[in-house]
Amino acid sequence: MQGRSGMSVELESAGLDRLKSVTSIANMDPVYCKESDTIISIAKKMIASGHRSFPVLHKNSIVGIITIIDILNAFMREQNMNDAISAIMSRDIIFSDVNDTIGHTLQKFKFSRRGRFPIFSKGELKGVVTERDIVKHFAKVSFEMKVKELMTAKPFFITPTATIFECLKSVVNTRYRRLPIVSDKKLVGMITATDILDYLTKNNFHLPFLSKPIESIMIKKFFSVGQDEDISDAVSILKEKDIGGVPVVDDGKNLVGFITERDVLEEII
Repeated sequence: MQGRSGMSVELESAGLDRLKSVTSIANMDPVYCKESDTIISIAKKMIASGHRSFPVLHKNSIVGIITIIDILNAFMREQNMNDAISAIMSRDIIFSDVNDTIGHTLQKFKFSRRGRFPIFSKGELKGVVTERDIVKHFAKVSFEMKVKELMTAKPFFITPTATIFECLKSVVNTRYRRLPIVSDKKLVGMITATDILDYLTKNNFHLPFLSKPIESIMIKKFFSVGQDEDISDAVSILKEKDIGGVPVVDDGKNLVGFITERDVLEEII
C-alpha cells in the first residue's frame, strides 16, 4: 500500500498485534491533575514529570485536558498563574476505552490529529496512550524511505539573537513544541516549550527576564539526523532520546528539514 512518500509499513512489521488492547502498549499509571489545581502548580508538575499534557479530573470524571502550550498561552494573555487550571484547560476531549485495539487507536490518532489520549474504563481514568507508544516500536523496522522523503522541508526556525519573549510568541503562535535555532543556515541549537516553561517558573513568570537572547538558554548539545538516512534511524533517535521530533541536516550541517513522530505515524498502517 502506498503512503505519502513510499511504501507504508504495517503494525505487524514491528511485532504489534492490531487486535490487541491498547492497554498493552499504554502507560497504565497516568499522571493527572484536578480542576482546582493552580496553573503554576501544574506548570511545575509538568516540568518535574516530563509530560507535556495532563488529563484534568473532577473526582474521577475527566473534564478537560491541559497542555504546556495552554499554560504558555495563558501567560501571554497575562492570566493570573494562581488561577485554577479549569480557567484555561481545553474541554474538547478525545479519549480511548480500555477495550479499544491498537489498530483502532492508530486510526484515531490519524483522524483526530491528537498526540495522546486518556484511557477510561466505566468512566474512570486508567491510563494514557501516546503516538510515541506506537512509533517507538519501529526503531529497527526499515521503511525503505529516506528521511528527506518524509520530513517537513524548510521548517520554521529562529535565530540565536531572538529574545526569549520572541521565541515564546513563536511557540504559542505556531504551537510547535520544538524549535531549531539557526545561524547562517547552520543548526546551532534547539529550544522546546518545556525549556521555556521551566525558565518562566524559575523566574516567577516575570516579564523582564524575557528580554535575554534565546541563545542564553538554548540547548547546545542537541541531536539531528541526516537527510539521506532511513526513517528508522530517525525513529531510533526519537526513542532513545525520548523526544517527539528531530531536526534534519545535510552533509554541511545546514538545517534542511524536521521530522516528527506524527510524520512517522502517518506511514504506519
